[in-house]
Amino acid sequence: MTTPTILVIEDSIYLAESLIDMLEIKGYNPVHRATGTAGVTAALELEPDLILLDIRLPDITGYEVYRQVRATTWGATANIMVLTASESIDNIAKHIDLPRVDVLFKPDWSMKQLAEKIATKLASSTTQ
Repeated sequence: MTTPTILVIEDSIYLAESLIDMLEIKGYNPVHRATGTAGVTAALELEPDLILLDIRLPDITGYEVYRQVRATTWGATANIMVLTASESIDNIAKHIDLPRVDVLFKPDWSMKQLAEKIATKLASSTTQ
């Protein structure tokens, strides 16, 4: 069994460091990119087990990252979870087709809750 790779596309270095620390403690292999463009490149090169995606990024939006990843053969079924502080679920739904359960609003979740959601997401994708 290989260690799941989780790509964190997040421009806040403080949040990214916290996420990376939590993911390492939980036994995952975290990879961080601070821009959308770098995130798309990493996603397509690494084909991670899960992408944690911020919506507001300094170059392109998380929506554009989502569209570019989904437009590829691998990305069409990639596991993606959105982490956002500035978007509503209705606005997100206008831009991307993602189940509500895969959208987490900052700071409404704890690292423990996020770790549980990640474990559930990864477990459900291996049983499908």
